[in-house]
Amino acid sequence: MEIERELRETREWLDALMEQRFPRDFDERYLEWLMGRRSAGYDTQTVRMTVFEPMWDLLARGGKRWRPWLFLTIARNLGVDLERYKNLAVIVELLHNGSLIADDIEDGAEVRRGDKAIHVKYGLDVAVNLSSAMYFLPLKLLMEMEVGDPTYRRLVNAYLEDMIRIHLGQATDIGWHRGLRDPETITVEHYLEMCANKTGVLPRMAARFAAIAAGLGEEEERKLGKFAESIGIAFQIQDDILNVTSAESLGKEFGEDIREGKITLMVIYALSRAGEKDRRRLKEILSMHTSDPGLIKEAISIMEKHGAIEDAKELARRIVSGSWEEVRELLPNNIYKEKIRELAMFLVERKF
Repeated sequence: MEIERELRETREWLDALMEQRFPRDFDERYLEWLMGRRSAGYDTQTVRMTVFEPMWDLLARGGKRWRPWLFLTIARNLGVDLERYKNLAVIVELLHNGSLIADDIEDGAEVRRGDKAIHVKYGLDVAVNLSSAMYFLPLKLLMEMEVGDPTYRRLVNAYLEDMIRIHLGQATDIGWHRGLRDPETITVEHYLEMCANKTGVLPRMAARFAAIAAGLGEEEERKLGKFAESIGIAFQIQDDILNVTSAESLGKEFGEDIREGKITLMVIYALSRAGEKDRRRLKEILSMHTSDPGLIKEAISIMEKHGAIEDAKELARRIVSGSWEEVRELLPNNIYKEKIRELAMFLVERKF
């Protein structure tokens, strides 16, 4: 597909830009740029081994880079000077990868992108610190961006607002799979709001960055952000579906979400439709946090029996098509407009 080719090309461009700004190898002069004048002497070797080496280990494993691609394509659609604002794409991608490290720690995941999760490979202490570092390292790029004060304030506000939301969205997800709430009381609306405040945050930030860089007003920024958020929600729904149908394509463990006891849209649908026996059994398996393939398959069969997987897919399609209608007239008519729509549909229909 054309969109897959463009994502690969964006990855190559973006990885080169990320390595230029956050290199795998560096000296004390680089750390002075990043951290300020040293008091005595920087231990570059240890910083490299505990921050930059594991960071690049994760980045080099792949990833679709669709969030920075979304920023770049909306920015091009709106006529943004990308030479001035290209580093905003780096910010979005580093934040995303930092959140993956935290997510794997919180979920107890063993695998990420076909290799050991960072906390498994490098240690929990390194991973916790690295996850936090990746939320703040890219802000150095924003601090040095030559833009007017109003634009700078709007960019910083977008970053801060959405980083608050991503943590609260993640907290909601954690609370659910820890059993702090009866799964039968969690509604589709609760799930969609959790996704909006978790997976929808970084695409929303990407779209808001593009709108701000283009000089659009706050209402246009909100609309574009809402559209991108909906893509993130649909992406998460599809991720949940792939986790119980073809997890290997994501570089994850099969049934990982069931082992973690996650309350996905499919679980919510199944619990709302099933009889007492199936409801009780599905809740029981989720509460076990089991790695037993037989139990995982039994939970999946309950969801399949009640049409939860297909209906989740259909809702993802409706969310994307509906949100596209909200911004179609806002985006100028050029080649990039159709690319944005194609990305949205690709993320819903993808097999990996």
